[in-house]
Amino acid sequence: MANKRQVNSRQMAFGGILAAVSLVLMLLSSVIPVMSYGLPAIAGFLTTLVVIECGDRMAAVCYGAVSILSVILVPDKESALLYLILFGWYPIVKRHIEKLRKPVLEWALKLVCMAVPVGAASVVAVAVLGLGAVFGEGMGPALIAGFYLVAVVAFVLYDIVMTQLITAYLSVIRPRYLSKLFK
Repeated sequence: MANKRQVNSRQMAFGGILAAVSLVLMLLSSVIPVMSYGLPAIAGFLTTLVVIECGDRMAAVCYGAVSILSVILVPDKESALLYLILFGWYPIVKRHIEKLRKPVLEWALKLVCMAVPVGAASVVAVAVLGLGAVFGEGMGPALIAGFYLVAVVAFVLYDIVMTQLITAYLSVIRPRYLSKLFK
């Protein structure tokens, strides 16, 4: 019983530390405006480490904590929204999608995971904030299509880089530096 408690304590501490680092990254996105998209993506990668070491439940707790605190504390609401609607929960879902071992289906599901929340946020932004006038009558559809194309390319690159970082973590970093922590 004590051994299980010790493992759970280690996992809780690891999850808490990575949640705190994620929140710091989210706060930095307000200090370094050019990283409004990059830092939420990096914070999302930290969620991947929690998934690997502690499981989906602890990763969901970390995602919830970082999301709530980001929405409350981070001045750059766009960064907080990006973490909330995509980068925070995607690493939890990615693991399950990649268990399918059918590349075409995996990529289709991954793109749906990106398109649905980004599309919903876009519709809300246009409806609530009145951003429809920004696009104009003639340029609107072309601008939105261009935005989605750039978003899809960026997301595919993010997923590929995340997979490579996970491989590096599992094959180099974890065995060399964290092997004693998670036995």
